[in-house]
Amino acid sequence: MIIGKGAMSVTVKSFFLLWLVVQPSTIYGSEPKPKTTVIVRNELQGGQDLFLHCKSADDDLGVQHLHPHASFSWSFQINFFGTTLFHCSFQWESVLHKFDIYRVNRDAGNCYLCSWVVREDGPCLIFAGEKDDCYHWNSLEENKSLSYPNF
Repeated sequence: MIIGKGAMSVTVKSFFLLWLVVQPSTIYGSEPKPKTTVIVRNELQGGQDLFLHCKSADDDLGVQHLHPHASFSWSFQINFFGTTLFHCSFQWESVLHKFDIYRVNRDAGNCYLCSWVVREDGPCLIFAGEKDDCYHWNSLEENKSLSYPNF
């Protein structure tokens, strides 16, 4: 079987493109991507306990019970597609809130150590020596019959 010059050229180019996709560490260096760490701290007034439940498309971190000034943290790497999202439910007394605690398009350029404090009026991303970046809750549900935790 004789392979023409043009067919060989296409085959070599295809192989080279496949190699580029499979071997990104040789192109971009062997340095691993830094992990991102998220810390959530209970700063509710009046000594209230906070129930926190965070999830991504791949990970369910379970329900966490945070006493006043306690914190919970986890680390992860941003996915290949740059779409990593962790969303959380926050509950205390008869209130249930939701918030996207980590979104690549909002947070990837701002922090590798993303430290949040949770207050009644919303979560705040804390920057050392700079102004805090505070947000409103994504949703609010208030129900006197909520039991702990009700996610």
